[in-house]
Amino acid sequence: MQLAHLWRYPMKSGAGEALESAVVGEEGLVQDRRFVIVAARGKFVTARTHPLLQRLSLREQGAGHWRLAHLDRPECGEITFATDPQAERLDIQVWADQFTALSVSDEADAWLSKQVGMAVRLVWLGEQSTRYRDVIDQRVSAADGFPLLLANEASLAALNAETPTADHGMDQFRPNLVISGADAWAEDQWQEVRIGDVRFRLVSSCTRCAMVNVDPATGLKRDDKEPLATLARVRRFDDGQVHFGYNLIALDLAHGNVTVHVGDDVEVITHQ
Repeated sequence: MQLAHLWRYPMKSGAGEALESAVVGEEGLVQDRRFVIVAARGKFVTARTHPLLQRLSLREQGAGHWRLAHLDRPECGEITFATDPQAERLDIQVWADQFTALSVSDEADAWLSKQVGMAVRLVWLGEQSTRYRDVIDQRVSAADGFPLLLANEASLAALNAETPTADHGMDQFRPNLVISGADAWAEDQWQEVRIGDVRFRLVSSCTRCAMVNVDPATGLKRDDKEPLATLARVRRFDDGQVHFGYNLIALDLAHGNVTVHVGDDVEVITHQ
């Protein structure tokens, strides 16, 4: 088994970024989901309600410098900004978690508000997130609930074999780490894995919602309601939810962050 793909998403619900290597820290991949779009009262805005966000690209241009652009509409222009650790702190909410984040710039807020169609602000979690989740006893980025998400190429192939169109891409599921060389759904039996020099614990399988029906290439929801409709048939667990992929935390990072690379060997250390 090998690490086939690495993805990060600097802005929550924004366009993904394929990487050849990535640094793994306590809060996930470095620069993954460090920015969040928030609306009134600091509540987060995602592609669940605004699927077009998946066509908005936020990319690092150098240490602390970022560029925000629309992938399909160059006429929208672009916004560049630098993060400031001393910027105004705002109260925000991601799901049930309430914490603080840093403002970015009035220009970025105005540009995003125009794309989204309502007043929003872009906020940055800072070098260290103030969001803490008791369930895993550690800080977390603006990801839905866990630092990292793993998916298996063979499981996607098995899901596609069950769907009417069989054309779903892994990018619909927005994982960080994609494994090749395993059997379909083998990850259901894994407890700890080693990828390159990093050991990970599979905390829980990932429950899925209608966001997986968004086509990242267009920023539109699919009319056929796939693959959620097929997941509801073949991957509904005892909790009544549908599942695809696994939430991870990295272990043994006491001595600092570690880098993983596409092509790294994957070893199952313990099973469920």
